[in-house]
Amino acid sequence: MPRLRDMAAEIALALQFLSRIPVGGAAPYTPERWARIPCWFGLVGLGLGGVAAALLWTGAQVFPQPVAVILTLGLMLLLTGALHEDGLADAADGMGGGRTPDRALEIMRDSRIGSYGVLALVVALGLQTVCLALLPLPWAMGALVLAHAFSRAIMALALGQGRYLRPRGAGTGLDRPLGARGLALTGAALLAAIGFGVALALPVGAILVALSISSVASAVWLRFARNKIAGDTGDTLGAAQVIAATACLIGVVAWV
Repeated sequence: MPRLRDMAAEIALALQFLSRIPVGGAAPYTPERWARIPCWFGLVGLGLGGVAAALLWTGAQVFPQPVAVILTLGLMLLLTGALHEDGLADAADGMGGGRTPDRALEIMRDSRIGSYGVLALVVALGLQTVCLALLPLPWAMGALVLAHAFSRAIMALALGQGRYLRPRGAGTGLDRPLGARGLALTGAALLAAIGFGVALALPVGAILVALSISSVASAVWLRFARNKIAGDTGDTLGAAQVIAATACLIGVVAWV
């Protein structure tokens, strides 16, 4: 029973961290539980992807699919508090405007958004909208689940490499190796997301292309950011999530 309570609290903490969904007293904090929440990122992403797919299906029953896509993306931004998109904007400003690592980190700490941040958000959200609008509705639903689960798994794997820079920040205390348990849970989330996509007639080839493009895009981004500032921050990891999710949707469209 104590172990089950720990697991429930870890899941609630992960959900609280990655979304605005209220969990009330279900997420009592301890440093040990907090350190283990990346193990659940993939499964939380799977759940968020399921919510996005349900929203898209519901919207498409009333509106043309492009309108349903925009409404779905907007509602998901509210549900997640635009956590990762904020990271993308800050990281783009820091990488674009910072000539030195210290200056890049200083810019990323600034709450104001600059031109690089605006452009990054427009491009990312624009690509997501176009990709989902171009796909058949069942494929779009499957792609959403895949993108949400895989992109959160990317964050967990990146944190597990122990390159988090800030002594205080969103990822503080989370940068520990996932271990066998964490890798198993992350793998289970990805397998479930793949199974959901296959159940919605998403071709296996499209899934493999999507995961490949997403893996490469997020790896290139993380390598670039780490070369620039010698590590990770909450902003660069949030940007990795948006990049991975967007690249995943692009991969599915590339198969069409």
